[in-house]
Amino acid sequence: METMTKTVKKNLDKLLKKGGLKLKLIIYTSFIIIFTVGILSTFIIELTKSTIEKKSFEVATTSIEGIANSSLHALLERTDENQINLNELLKEMKNKHIEGVVDVSIYQHRKSDLTSTFTYIAGFRAKQPDLTDAKLIKKLSNLTSKNLLYDETPQTFRFIQPIIYTFQNKSILLGVATLDYDKRVIYELLNKMFEMAIWVSATIIVIMILIVNAAGLRFTKPILMIADAATDVANGNLDVELTINTKDEIEDLACKFNNMIKGLREHEKIQKFVSYSTISMIQEDSRQKLILGGEYQTLTFLFSDIRGFTTISSLKEPEEVVEIINFYLNLQSEIIKKYGGDIDKFIGDEIMASFGGKHGIDNAIQCAIEMQQTIIRVNKERLNKHTVCEVGIGINNGKVIVGNIGSHERMDYTSIGSEVNIASRLCSNAKAKEILIEQKTSTLTQHSYQYSSQQALLLKGIKTPVNIVSIFVEDTD
Repeated sequence: METMTKTVKKNLDKLLKKGGLKLKLIIYTSFIIIFTVGILSTFIIELTKSTIEKKSFEVATTSIEGIANSSLHALLERTDENQINLNELLKEMKNKHIEGVVDVSIYQHRKSDLTSTFTYIAGFRAKQPDLTDAKLIKKLSNLTSKNLLYDETPQTFRFIQPIIYTFQNKSILLGVATLDYDKRVIYELLNKMFEMAIWVSATIIVIMILIVNAAGLRFTKPILMIADAATDVANGNLDVELTINTKDEIEDLACKFNNMIKGLREHEKIQKFVSYSTISMIQEDSRQKLILGGEYQTLTFLFSDIRGFTTISSLKEPEEVVEIINFYLNLQSEIIKKYGGDIDKFIGDEIMASFGGKHGIDNAIQCAIEMQQTIIRVNKERLNKHTVCEVGIGINNGKVIVGNIGSHERMDYTSIGSEVNIASRLCSNAKAKEILIEQKTSTLTQHSYQYSSQQALLLKGIKTPVNIVSIFVEDTD
């Protein structure tokens, strides 16, 4: 169950990443439509209800007043002819099927002592009970004007019109006319309007979903393109270029993304010309302004130089010279990287590398040995088809100044000091296949190597002779 929940969640997250923006647009648009239609419907339905009720009341009022006037003579004279005329009038009105009018009734008022009764004498129905509502009877008994009364039941609106005869300035209540108006006539129309509003809202929402879905592609497709391109870049692929023509902020974003990729490509190329230590220094202190200066560090330096390359270069075409030097420099660089060394710089056909840490000296020596062994091996493979070269290597360990050296406009993060110079001079004195190591440095190793003691050398720029040992790597095949 837990696995299924995780799978569903994973698929949902994937779906939202690919279409979440469209889904949000659809939800927001639907909410706005429902809210707008709901507000408009509320006002329109309320206004319509008020208007219909007003018109219905006007119709009912006009009808009941006409009926009351027509009933006056029937109640006053109480002749058969007047009774027939009243019945015919009500029959004719009933046959017209006036919408909403469900019943019209005429009641005759009789008063004896303090008691008032209202007897049914005519109406839409053949027979109808007399008025029995005590409150209504009491209210009608005290009437002296023709003011229309209004009552309401759960199903109908009831209009009550007193029938009054005035004689010698005295009002006599002859009876009342009542008209029942069906509420359903009003509310059915309102219900139809409400249903129509729902259908209209649903139709508009469906149409808007289709429109938003189609329009959403215009927004989400380029965004997904940018997201996919960002994923490619994160995976190390910088051969990415976006072509988005939306004439809006997304196109501007794509242009900025392309500029970023261009900068990353340039940065990647620049890295090939910069040592790892320089890159690390910048990454660790990227927010700080670069200034000239340095600090003391104890490092092991390895210099490697191709022997006889000056002679070779004078006899070859430039393209071939570059191919030869690049082959051997690349070969040595891979081994230096393998042993954790940092290539400080290439000086023509010479490599300057440094090794730090607890095992820096051993890493440098093992790196030098493997470099010599690898060059011997590949030279056998290249001998009949290519020009082959050999290298001499110098190694020294000591305290040096490491920092930004140069000018404010152009500086180099490198190491300087006599220990660096000694390693360089040892490299210059090393023969092909030979590794020269300053003697004190050789005593600091944690592994044993087959050293050969050499006569102390008086190196250029160094006042005292330098004691050295060597490792000569020969072809073991």
